[in-house]
Amino acid sequence: MSASLSSERTLQDQACLAGEQFHKLFYETFDKRRTVLNKLYQDSASMVWNGNPVQSSAKIQQFLDKLPISEHTVDSLDSQPIPPELTPGQTSVAVITSGKVKFEGNKDCNFVQNFTIASTQGGTWKIVSDCFRYQE
Repeated sequence: MSASLSSERTLQDQACLAGEQFHKLFYETFDKRRTVLNKLYQDSASMVWNGNPVQSSAKIQQFLDKLPISEHTVDSLDSQPIPPELTPGQTSVAVITSGKVKFEGNKDCNFVQNFTIASTQGGTWKIVSDCFRYQE
């Protein structure tokens, strides 16, 4: 196996592991401990929630705090490494999830959510961008 194929395989394996760990942490925190969800976002993170843009982890937290109690079920997950030349100096991963969400007082609704996450110097993953969309 060539060095570049080995490197690509390592990045793919890292992306799969990061996506698996991240999505479990994210949805558990969203559904059970939403008040600390902003800790998963970079300070300058951006979010688009059904077409509504929100900028900064503090404002994202304020927005999400207004949502009713939720329960997410993830049916599919895909994680892909973002080529290092596109995000110099940090390892980044695209994480795509889809499934169902039930907000208190509402019926189940299908959703798709796309994240870009980046590794920190401490080895944790933080959300750089988050795009949530209902699928009706």
